[in-house]
Amino acid sequence: MKTNFSIKHTKEIAALLILLSCASEKSLTEDKHSTYHHPFPKIVVGGESTGKVSIIKDGRIYKTTQIPGAVFHQVMFSKDGKYVFAAASNQNKVYVFDGEELTLIKEIDVGEHPSHMDTDDSGQVISVTNEDSGDVSFISVSELNEIARIGGFSIPHFARYYNGFWFVANFGAPKISVVNLDKKALETEITSDLLPKCSEEQEECAFFDVSIRKDIGQGLASHSSSGYIIDFDAKNLKVNKVLTNEDKKLSQIYTELKDKEAFKTMLSPFDSIGWTIFKGGVIGYDFVARDISFFWKHEQIFSSQVGIEYPGKFFVLLQDKTNIAVINKNGALEKIIDVQGNPGEGIYHDGHIYVFVLKENATDILAIHGDGSYVKIAELDSPIAEGIHVPGAYPHCH
Repeated sequence: MKTNFSIKHTKEIAALLILLSCASEKSLTEDKHSTYHHPFPKIVVGGESTGKVSIIKDGRIYKTTQIPGAVFHQVMFSKDGKYVFAAASNQNKVYVFDGEELTLIKEIDVGEHPSHMDTDDSGQVISVTNEDSGDVSFISVSELNEIARIGGFSIPHFARYYNGFWFVANFGAPKISVVNLDKKALETEITSDLLPKCSEEQEECAFFDVSIRKDIGQGLASHSSSGYIIDFDAKNLKVNKVLTNEDKKLSQIYTELKDKEAFKTMLSPFDSIGWTIFKGGVIGYDFVARDISFFWKHEQIFSSQVGIEYPGKFFVLLQDKTNIAVINKNGALEKIIDVQGNPGEGIYHDGHIYVFVLKENATDILAIHGDGSYVKIAELDSPIAEGIHVPGAYPHCH
């Protein structure tokens, strides 16, 4: 009888210890805003002017390295996660680190003021837009060398790959340049006489970025200063439509906006919609009907260069506030998430959105679920960050 009693209570104590252990582990990764648990992916975050790069793994800061004096405009993994690439805009270099231990492998010289990077579908070539020298560097991932540098652009801001071509968004001229890397030459330009030209007073007036839906070859971009939207066929390299102030719906939206400047346009990989962020609102563009489907207006003017696509909805990072607005694909506001700091950048991966939030003395890394609940998975010891990426994430860079 005594033995049975001892065994019984030993089992109860063991079970209690397991429960306490699980509760302790849960408290490290979840907060009061969240009701779910998720195995977090490997994440890289750049420290901008601190010269730091950090890898977050298994829900904690795994490694941090620093290049003194470097200002990292963007960081990203190679497609397989083997390498981390960091564009140092003030040094005209791309640093290559090991994707696990962050040991420095190589420094690659590129053009002047490298800013944004992206990769082709194979993951073997990375584009780097060099804003001040007006060219784009192309880096071989297998060789870790610059294999081409092609010029002739006006403040190239992003270079996106589709179907054998690189589509370069010119921030200083109303055109999307199409590059044939095999020929190391410009193939053509996508533009329209309806798009306003930039001036000496406003050099950065045109395309902040260009978005391409790769499964169907649909392209979309917004002209920054005018808010005009260009719809183009990325397969045939032809313009489908340009929405200007002559469009009744866009004209009506302009009357409601205090500032018609458009920050960025993104095509959803999940729904037949393109999202364009303005100061104070978001336009939804149905690229099947080739028409504006809705306009969502915030009660205040906000500043945002980052929106993140999610199945059936869109997360708008209100970067000058402490909130993220969640809008569904019909244009209705679902939720305002208070992230208790300024949301900087983020990326979608495997059902969650990973965002860094700038606070007074630190940077929080959050995982956000589609219902708006979130988990704080790590904290960096600096309130400065720029660039966040997950291996294989879509799109590769915001």
